[in-house]
Amino acid sequence: MKKTISTSLRIFISLALIFVLFRKIDFKGTFKVIGNLNLFYFALALVIFFILTVLVFYRWKMLLDAHKVEVPLIRALNSFSGGLFLNLFTPSTIGGDLSRSIDLGAHTKRYGVIAATVLLDRLSGFAGLVTVAIISLIFGHQLISDFSVYATVFLMALLLSGVFLVLFNRKIYDRLNRSVSNPSTSSGINPEQGRRAKRGKFWENFKKLHSEIYFFRQHRGVLGANFLYSIVIQTGASVFSYFVLRSLNTKISLLYPLVFNPVITVITTIPISISGLGLRDAATVFFYKKADVSESIALALSILNFTTILIFGLIGGILYVSTLRYRRLQSNQTDSRAQ
Repeated sequence: MKKTISTSLRIFISLALIFVLFRKIDFKGTFKVIGNLNLFYFALALVIFFILTVLVFYRWKMLLDAHKVEVPLIRALNSFSGGLFLNLFTPSTIGGDLSRSIDLGAHTKRYGVIAATVLLDRLSGFAGLVTVAIISLIFGHQLISDFSVYATVFLMALLLSGVFLVLFNRKIYDRLNRSVSNPSTSSGINPEQGRRAKRGKFWENFKKLHSEIYFFRQHRGVLGANFLYSIVIQTGASVFSYFVLRSLNTKISLLYPLVFNPVITVITTIPISISGLGLRDAATVFFYKKADVSESIALALSILNFTTILIFGLIGGILYVSTLRYRRLQSNQTDSRAQ
């Protein structure tokens, strides 16, 4: 029941945001802008998006290799493709991340390790977002004077710092562990004991996950390379948006996408809508309006952005489904060897 209510609420939020946009923006003008699409620039944007998708996969594969997860390249690619597909139907990227963790975890029987690589891969991407946004603001502060942009980037950096301190600073983690594992929480009436037992189980799972992530502290070269991949990927994502704007016959400084794209991406991943629908569109219109981009063109940018994600997600779904029988055979062979 809770899942049904949660999903229904996210669908409602997506539809409500889209409805508000319909009321405020001239959609006829938006589709007219899309109708005059410059195919050369849009094709170039698609090529960039494809390259970025490949880089995202290899960023994750780098973490799998560092943890000595022996899995064929095609098998890891299948799990990654399934994640791209499920991201289309779930809030934020949670569905795709869970899919990768469960699918490859079932194949390797190392659920904790796979989950750790997926989480660290996501955090690495977030670190790249924040870094690109900060560097862009430093060089483009004369173009962007809106306080909300600086405040959002600052909060992103603060959140990222807190997460990495908990994950990789042993003193802070131990202090948090002691506060959560306080023995004084062991007493109470039955309902309260049940809730505490659930919190205790969650914390035990988190400690196991933390242990797998902390493993990478001894592999700083891998973390450094992963971080560089993330910077290249996030810069490339902004370049993708820049060429989509060029395909919409709009000239704009590249610094604007370099700052706006990371912020919009973070807002889109807030799990209050389905696949960021409505949220992505509203954020894109809000921020690009600060760069004197018309609402129709900003909305067209968001629509083409989502269309590209949809195309690659559907391709990922086709790859995932077409190899289902192959994965089952592999799983049976793995189980046979284990017995």
